[in-house]
Amino acid sequence: MPAEERIAAWRRLAPSLLVMACRDRETIHAQGDELAGLFCLLSGAVKLSHVTDQGRQLTIAVLGPESLFGSVSSAKTSNCAATAIGEVRLVRLAPAEVARLVGDDPCFAAFLNAGLEAGRERAERKLIDRETKTVEVRIVETLYELALMFGAPCAHGYSLEIPLTQQDIADLVHATRPVVAKIMSALRRRGALDYRRDLICVNHAALRSASAGKSPAL
Repeated sequence: MPAEERIAAWRRLAPSLLVMACRDRETIHAQGDELAGLFCLLSGAVKLSHVTDQGRQLTIAVLGPESLFGSVSSAKTSNCAATAIGEVRLVRLAPAEVARLVGDDPCFAAFLNAGLEAGRERAERKLIDRETKTVEVRIVETLYELALMFGAPCAHGYSLEIPLTQQDIADLVHATRPVVAKIMSALRRRGALDYRRDLICVNHAALRSASAGKSPAL
């Protein structure tokens, strides 16, 4: 169902539904905020990050269209911040209206279940990958996945239309930035990717070839 039709259908049972437009790097909610409800990303990308007690900022996830974040419960405090990457459009639903939609709209219930299940599977896969795959393979698979979600054609294959630092990628693959920098430099020499500052260009064919090759665990 197109986004506008979906919003119209939801609004019949959720009159306080809010469609939000956020600018690049705008904070949607901060770590420690009381969450205002469930967010559904319509377009753009959102970065979820957490600041540790030691002051280090960790990138937890980069979300694409139709991803869900926030809470379906009231009075729940967020353990991470959500920040727009580029121009973002999203829907916010109050917890009470989420419950009403789940009870009265089977299509919404299925959509919510699929979104929550996708988030759970994503978290499980990251934990399994951390224990079973090398850092290089995790980097290759993460860049490939991001290129499919956010890539635009370029001379090298696809350029990621979202700014990501090597530290962001290190956090996403559970590795240190120096290790990620070393592996990305090697992938660059092999023609699998190119990058300048925070712009990364991915060569899908070369990246898949790199993933199939054997490399030492780091």
